[in-house]
Amino acid sequence: MDTPLDRFTQLAASLRDTKPRPDQQAAAFAAVALVHAEHPATKLVAATRTHHESLKAALGSFQAPNGSMRWVYAAMLAAHGVDTGHFLGAREALRQACAASKTGRLHAGGARAALILSLGEAGPDVVDAFYAMKRALRPPWWRSDDSVTDTFAAAHVLAGSRPETVVDARAHAEAVFGADRGTRGYRRDGARQCVLLGQAPEIVLSRFIALEDARRADRFLRGRSDRSMTMEWAVAGRTPADLTRISDMTRTMPKPLTSIGFCRTRLASLIAFDDQARNPAGSASALAAVIAAQAAMIAAITASSVAATSAASN
Repeated sequence: MDTPLDRFTQLAASLRDTKPRPDQQAAAFAAVALVHAEHPATKLVAATRTHHESLKAALGSFQAPNGSMRWVYAAMLAAHGVDTGHFLGAREALRQACAASKTGRLHAGGARAALILSLGEAGPDVVDAFYAMKRALRPPWWRSDDSVTDTFAAAHVLAGSRPETVVDARAHAEAVFGADRGTRGYRRDGARQCVLLGQAPEIVLSRFIALEDARRADRFLRGRSDRSMTMEWAVAGRTPADLTRISDMTRTMPKPLTSIGFCRTRLASLIAFDDQARNPAGSASALAAVIAAQAAMIAAITASSVAATSAASN
């Protein structure tokens, strides 16, 4: 029986077999989105191509999701059996209501929120619910990040949460993490993840301490991860033994896959375990993790390119 890593490798290779095809990095992220789906690899790859073609026909070359990210969105739609029209309808509905909501701009033209909302049934009130949640979760302007706010607002609506409940739970979790020196710098990220996945912050904190000790003790993993990833693992319920599995898988990931932004380790974490795909909130969290990993990689590559260009011009 194929291991998750074998299946990932097969999916990534199959996505690049026929033109048009994603680049190696986009193929890897798309393969991660598909790796735990129930259908055979050939069917998933074919569905991803169909979604990609449909997105291009509807959005052209420049509207989001575009570029490499379009392949990732296509794979996510294929993995969850979502019709492209359902996603596009959610995207358009969000865009139409954006100005009246007075919640600022939509990240990626509404694509991020629409992707997550399209995992569930599009009820008549879903757009209003999204903007009510976004309004409640918007941070002060100096900490504003529409990509984060839109992702979590959509995920909480998908989970059926109420804005006031989410706000109160986040405040409690932030207080727990803020009181510990090891997690103080990750209190907001940790609180967001805890509340979405319904985890008690006190339990997550105890996991974090054990996992951070294990991460730092693993010489290979220590240089290929950071404390923010320890927080993600703690919220996901990982154990020190799980980190050994992640470390081993990171070592055996395909060599062409970049390590920028801890990309290899992030993807290994998603490939190794399928528990987040078993419930809507977990699926939304996993989707957000895939997108965040690619975004981190793109940002790191861009920063490196800018630095190299600046150095060459001096």
